[in-house]
Amino acid sequence: MLYGIAGGVAAEILGLFKLRREGAPQYLRSAFYWIVTVAMIALGGGLAWLYVKSDVSLTPILAVNVGASAPLILGQLVAQTPEVAPGKVN
Repeated sequence: MLYGIAGGVAAEILGLFKLRREGAPQYLRSAFYWIVTVAMIALGGGLAWLYVKSDVSLTPILAVNVGASAPLILGQLVAQTPEVAPGKVN
């Protein structure tokens, strides 16, 4: 789980690293941004933990990879949910 969290932290640092020449965006001062960032890092650790609990063998480097790619994995899971037409109100 800690390796998954480390992967999530690495992914966030990479995102900030890409902004280094543009200057710090205003949203970096937002509490909402940091809450979401911490949540995504925790999800990286949680996803690695779920893999292990599902009897998937994770090496440390694979757990870091799962943690770093957690936003992408979860985004794909959400994107694949079918749309449901709204119900009728009588």
